[in-house]
Amino acid sequence: MTAPVHLDAIAGRFALAGPIVWIEQLRGGHINDSYRVLARSATGVEVPYLLQHVNPAVFPDAVRVMENIAYVTRHLAAHRRAGRTAHETLTLVPTVSGAAWMEDAARSCWRTYTYLAGTHVRERADRPREAFEAARAFGEFLRLLADYKGPELHVTLPGFHDVAARFDQLDAAAARDAVGRAPAVAAELETLRAHRGLAGILPPLLATGVLPLRITHNDAKIANVLLDDRNEAARCVVDLDTVMPGSLLHDFGDMVRSMTTPTDEDEPDLAKIGVRPDLFDAVARGFLEGAGSVITTRERELLVFAGRLITLEQAVRFLADYLEGDRYYRNTRGDQNLRRARAQLALFLSLTDRQSELEAIVESIK
Repeated sequence: MTAPVHLDAIAGRFALAGPIVWIEQLRGGHINDSYRVLARSATGVEVPYLLQHVNPAVFPDAVRVMENIAYVTRHLAAHRRAGRTAHETLTLVPTVSGAAWMEDAARSCWRTYTYLAGTHVRERADRPREAFEAARAFGEFLRLLADYKGPELHVTLPGFHDVAARFDQLDAAAARDAVGRAPAVAAELETLRAHRGLAGILPPLLATGVLPLRITHNDAKIANVLLDDRNEAARCVVDLDTVMPGSLLHDFGDMVRSMTTPTDEDEPDLAKIGVRPDLFDAVARGFLEGAGSVITTRERELLVFAGRLITLEQAVRFLADYLEGDRYYRNTRGDQNLRRARAQLALFLSLTDRQSELEAIVESIK
């Protein structure tokens, strides 16, 4: 698909290898608009890039988002140059004036990355190998950022993992019932609210320093790791818009949520959804190997709880958005956000039922 003419002008603001020969929109992703750009170098080679528009509705302070990304990618690149990691990192292509991103006439932010050829993403982990590779990449991402000494990162999305606030948002959405959907989801609302107490466990531990505040990804799902086309090895952690101070447990919880059941995020057949111990084992082993000694004893003790908490949180978020008329997450198939909420709730209940078994897996990993 050829992109609208204005995209040529936007892409042309970046220091590409040469003239633009092709732009196509990339499908997928809940938040930002993404485009693959081909530019022809002086030697005739077509060089690919990834052009993205940062969604201003989701990231109202996109400049701070981009500052965080610039700080983090520079730090990770320094580790790679020093030979401390085999993983690649996203590389921002500067504008022709040398800036790390550009703002258009509407003050929206655009960025361009070098395109990592020979890679693909998966929306789910079907095999332990995929789960292990992705989890190890996220663990190493956290470990490499543990010695970050640059400018303080911005909290670009305050309360992003404030689960108590997410429940408040769900209550408000149900009370407003803006599009008349609340009566049909009474059972889901009741089940979610029955587990509301879990929201109060991590905040005091973070506030008192029992759990350290780290630089975290905050969207550590398998779809945010590029895998190599040849051998499924993890190549690069991507989608850094949510990188900011947070808890390591939030990231691990999202890995459990996105990698331990081999079903789509909006799987309608809830009988198919449930944590697979072999996938959980792969996630835990990969993450602990990647994170190494940076993880504390208390963090390790809470890994299984983190999987339950973040899965519950995501169920709450999907259901709240469904009740609001699908304003945040892209909805491509009718009641998709309702199906997402129900699928997350089913996984949460499975994680809860098998909590002791999963804790034994973590304890067995040396």
